[in-house]
Amino acid sequence: MNLRKMTIPLLAGFVLFSCAACGSGKKSTNLQAGMDYIESAEYDNALTCFDAGEAAGEDRELLYRAKGIAYIGKMQYGDAVDAFLAALSCCDGTLTSLEYDINYYLATAYYKGGDYLSAFDTYSAILALKPKEAQAYYLRGISAISMGYHDQAVSDFDRAVSLNKDNYSMYIDIYLILDKYGFSQEGQTYLENAMSAGSRSMSDYEKGRICYYMGDYENACTYLDNANKANTNETIVLELGKAYEATGDVNFAASIYVNYLSNYGESAAIYNQLGNCKLATGDYQAALDAIASGIAMNNMDVMQTLKYNEIVAYEYMGDFKKACVLMENYLAAYPDDERAQREYEFLRTR
Repeated sequence: MNLRKMTIPLLAGFVLFSCAACGSGKKSTNLQAGMDYIESAEYDNALTCFDAGEAAGEDRELLYRAKGIAYIGKMQYGDAVDAFLAALSCCDGTLTSLEYDINYYLATAYYKGGDYLSAFDTYSAILALKPKEAQAYYLRGISAISMGYHDQAVSDFDRAVSLNKDNYSMYIDIYLILDKYGFSQEGQTYLENAMSAGSRSMSDYEKGRICYYMGDYENACTYLDNANKANTNETIVLELGKAYEATGDVNFAASIYVNYLSNYGESAAIYNQLGNCKLATGDYQAALDAIASGIAMNNMDVMQTLKYNEIVAYEYMGDFKKACVLMENYLAAYPDDERAQREYEFLRTR
């Protein structure tokens, strides 16, 4: 799981519903234009649209919600919190899906800003009204373990999976967060429980992913290869390639990515993985070519990873000056990346 993106896509599609159903009766022209800018990560333009929408009398709750999302994109988490609180203050007292959606975003802004306690409290407020929200338990567990409250986190994780037993991705996400905080063995238990409890109903894709995180790469390849034969798509190909990478067969993994790009069209995420394979084999120019193709697609979900790997490629090539310049630009866009900050100090000495 990527914590940098936690809960942002939680209620995908809600934006359009909100614009259509919860407005003040006036056309939400500026609101929709701003949301379009958010889709392309043009956050300053989005905020300009939202200001214009406010001046035009468009729905303030939706506008403040949208501003909060834009501020999260700009990593201005304090401003995001203020915007979401302003959105909630516009509520007339009747709770709808919109208010729950805003609270999830509010918790995200708190979490990303390092205020784990406020994130925890926000999820608790959601659960007080919706005690069967598995996602809220799971996310509250992340907030708890981020504060060092292991037992509370495990309790929330257990509650989350009990409410959504067939959500095998959640088992994996719980493993990943426990592993991040040094509880890998405990995280493995969730994977083992998922495999034993759901082996009959689980798809080959789900079995393959769980085997991968259990370190059983051979079976992961087998299951994911079966899933790919049944239904080739970007997600399955990414997982299949990673499984082969984990076995050490990087060249075969690269061939899987190349085959997908040739037969099914471009994918920024697959270009990124292909670049990783080329880096591993020492073909740095081919890695740069793949990474450049991915960057050109302007997919914000993987842009940060692509930009970082581009720096790594130049570093491996010995072009430290170019890598240093790119790292300065990278840190301007992603200032909270501690790994990149350490790498920048190294590059400055070369």
